[in-house]
Parts: sequence; structure tokens; C-alpha cells
Amino acid sequence: MLSSLYISNLALIKNCEINFKKGFNVILGQSGAGKSILIDALNFVLGAKADKTLIRSNEKLMRVEAVFENLNEKIKDTLNSLEIECEDQLILSRTLNVDGKSTIRVNDIPVTTKTLKEITSNLMDFCGQYDNVGLINENNHLSILDHFIGDEVDAILEKISIECDNLSEIDREIKALGGNETERNRLKEILAFQIQEIENANLVEGEEEELSERFKFISQGENICEKVGGAVSKLDEGMNSVTSELFEAKNLLLSFSDFQDIADCQERLNSAYYEIKDVAEILDGIVKNTDFDENELERIDKRLDLIKGLKKKYGKDITEILSFLKETKERLDNIENSEFALNKLNVKKEKALKNLNDLSEELSSIRKKYALILEEKIKAELNDLQMKGTLFKVDFSRCEIGRKGFDAVKFIFSANLGQEMKDLSKTASGGELSRLLLAFKGIMLDKENVATVVFDEIDSGISGQTAGKVAEKLNKIAEFVQVICITHTPVVASKGDEFILVTKRSEDGETISNAEIIKGEEIVEQIARLIDGNEKVSSTALEHARKLLD
Repeated sequence: MLSSLYISNLALIKNCEINFKKGFNVILGQSGAGKSILIDALNFVLGAKADKTLIRSNEKLMRVEAVFENLNEKIKDTLNSLEIECEDQLILSRTLNVDGKSTIRVNDIPVTTKTLKEITSNLMDFCGQYDNVGLINENNHLSILDHFIGDEVDAILEKISIECDNLSEIDREIKALGGNETERNRLKEILAFQIQEIENANLVEGEEEELSERFKFISQGENICEKVGGAVSKLDEGMNSVTSELFEAKNLLLSFSDFQDIADCQERLNSAYYEIKDVAEILDGIVKNTDFDENELERIDKRLDLIKGLKKKYGKDITEILSFLKETKERLDNIENSEFALNKLNVKKEKALKNLNDLSEELSSIRKKYALILEEKIKAELNDLQMKGTLFKVDFSRCEIGRKGFDAVKFIFSANLGQEMKDLSKTASGGELSRLLLAFKGIMLDKENVATVVFDEIDSGISGQTAGKVAEKLNKIAEFVQVICITHTPVVASKGDEFILVTKRSEDGETISNAEIIKGEEIVEQIARLIDGNEKVSSTALEHARKLLD
């Protein structure tokens, strides 16, 4: 249970410490005084998303610390598994600065938000006037029913989940083998077409580079003949060619072989003569062999376009395309030779589907059995809450089978005898929804395994004798768990064991909210204020408040 809450610089609260008792803790205060800030503080210290807009104006850091005592074994086990020492007391401390940086400590040990949520998941339960939005959402009804049933349904849901995983794996294996017969035939046609398209191309590694070079050469053939022919002419044709001049020059130096430097130069000129002569012959051969065959140019162009198209489909180069061809042949071969494996998988799938259906039938049977119990319990709770003659039913329909079985569930309701039952969202008023939510909460408490329940204006829209019944119900819940209740209803407030008043004042140009324990006549005055609604309460309201408290 929550024993104390310390708040610093959160919204309108500057510094405040509140002590709570076992039983029924009532939070009072005028609208706008800051009662909801206490809820924000609790949510924050329990691990809710850090919102730096909650930091008090002109302050750099907010801090909330909560102390819990009389911890249940589940929380102790969680703390032990995290190696956090615990002597029947849990101290949660969380800060947030204006830069958005948060620090969290559990019994003075730094932890992450994820770890904090793991620890606090079974500490408190919140039930507010807007929680009925979740109650009227049909998508939540199956989960609510399953939560009511508890372990019995959880065990089957776990088996169903395992069977669904098994089916997913079988489907993956079937898909790898080509899927069902229609899918397999379609895939075989695609693979066979791809194989034929690549094989018909008769690709050879390295040919693309050779073809590109040849295409470039032929497309520039005329220019090559002109320029290379000119080079040959200058090098080795006529009296003034390079080779003629070199031949004459090297011969002039022959008679000076006794002089080493001249002999070396003559040898080098001789080498240059034969080197240039060789170059000229090669270039001359190129000129003579240059063919301007337009048909060859067209053939090369088409071949390169074919290779380019195959590259777009099957790989960045011929090597990758040929590798793709090999893999595709193997894949087609596997599909064509996998009939036995596929038949085996289909038998396995049929068995898994039957198991899933059998488990879902079992689950549905359990749900329907407990749905009748839930209906009776809800009707009994509502009867206690001045809703006699109310009809409540868990309506079943069938949907596609999945991890939650094949049940689709919605709650239908009629508040008045003889009135047709309809969806909650279409027939229940705000006050009726509040009482229905309280009925569910009363039934589900033993499933929650929490020591503290916070009711935030759960009595909204309720008055008169009905409010008295709601008060009795909350008081009854407080016999089993610690209740913290924000209320504006006098009869609900009068059931409190501990009273906390939230007030708001202006001080030095700023607004400050504060919360403090009140006793004796101050309690009487605050409940009278709820009755009277005026700043100065009447003697009649005070007398009525005393009677309520008595």
C-alpha cells in the first residue's frame, strides 16, 4: 500500500508531502484546486511518460517520491530478481529537468523506465471517470472477459499461441516449396521462363567488355583509318619519314665506333629505328584490317542491348546473371522434386489446424461458461448500485480463427426492464457507465493483485440514493485494499478513514496548490461545503455533514 507521497515543483505544487492510511483515503478540494495533480504525480513516479510541461513555471527540476509498505510476494520476487534489496518497503524516486532528462531510483538503486514499469505493474490500479471509454470499446470486451476468467483461459491461450507459431512455420516451409498447387504451377512457369531467357542468350563471361571495345572501335573506324594512316605515313613512308631519317642518322655514326659515347648513341638510334619500324607495321596492319561493316555494328549493338536487359532483371554483370541461372535451376528442380515433402507439410498443416480449432472450441466453451458467471455477478453488483432490473449479457459471435481463438465478444446492456438490450455505447448513460465500471472493478479486484486502487471521480454523474450505494461499494472495497478516492459527492466523501484537502492560493504573484491531512471539524466543514456549494456553509449543511459522518 501507498504510505506517503512527496511532490516537488510539479504543476501548481511547490513542495508537498502526503501520508496515506490503510482503508478509505478521500481527497477533497474545489474544482481546479489541483486534485488531479496528485494523479499525475503518481503516474509519473510509477513510470508514465515524462512530460516536462508538468514542471512548475520558472523551476528547472521536478521530483516525486512514493513510499510503499506491506508489499506482496510478487513485487518482492520482482525486486529480488533485479537484485534490489527490500525490507518490506519500496521507495520510488523520479526526477525530470527542463532538458527532458529523467533519473529514477528504486530503493536508492538507479533503474531504467522499463525496469520501473516492471516493478510497479502490480502496485496500484487506477479507475477514473474516463475509463468507461475503454469499457464501451468492443475491442476490449474479449480481453476483459479473459481477465475475469484468469489462469484457466491463459493456459489455453498459451497453447493456441504455440499452435499459431507452428502454423506460421509450416506456411513458411510450404511457401519455400512453392506454396499450394496453383502457386507452385505459377512459380514453375516463372522460373522456367527465366531459365530459358538466360540460356537462349548463350552468355559468356567477359564478352560484354570485348563487345563494348569492338563496338567503340568499329564506330570510330573512319577516324581511326585517317589518323592512324597519317601516323604510318609520317613514320615510315617517303624520303622524309621518321624511319628514313633515323636510318640515315645511325649510319652516319657507324664510322665512330671507337668513341664510346658516339657508339652508345648509335646503338640507341638503331634500337629506336627498329622500334618505330615495328610500331609503323602494327599501325599499318590496323589500317588494313579496319572494316566498316555496318551489319557487324548493328549485331554488336543488339547483343549489348540484350545483355543490358538481362542485367536489369538478373544481376549487375554476366557473372551474377549466370549465378542467378544456376540458383534458379536448383530452385525449379527442388520444386519439381518436392511433392513428397509438400504432401507431408500439408498433412502436418491439417493436423495443426485441427489442433487449433479444437483448442479454440475448448476456449470458447470455457469463455461461455464464465460469461454466465460474469453476467450474474455484474447484475448483482448493479442491483446493489440501484440498477435493479438491469440486463447485462456477454454476446458471442464467431470470427476468423487466430491467437485469441475464434470468439468475438461484446457486452450488451439494458438499464430498464422491457427495454431491448443494445451495445453499451448506444444505450448506457454516463452515470450508468460509471456504476458499470465500478461493478467490474469490484468483481476484478481479486484478479488485479494490487494493494491500492485509485478512484478518480468514479461517482461523476451520480447522486441521491444511488450515490449512497456507490459510497457503500467503495467502502466495501476499502476493506480489502487501500482506496484513494477523489470525489465531489458528500455521501462518498463521508465514508473516508483519512481525509486529504487540496487547496490553492496566490502568493507573491504566483499560484500554489497544497495538500494536507485534515481532522475533526475541518472534515465536517469540507463535506458541508460539498453539500452547500457556497464559500460560507450553512448550519443545515454542517448538521447534514455530521449526520453523514456519523
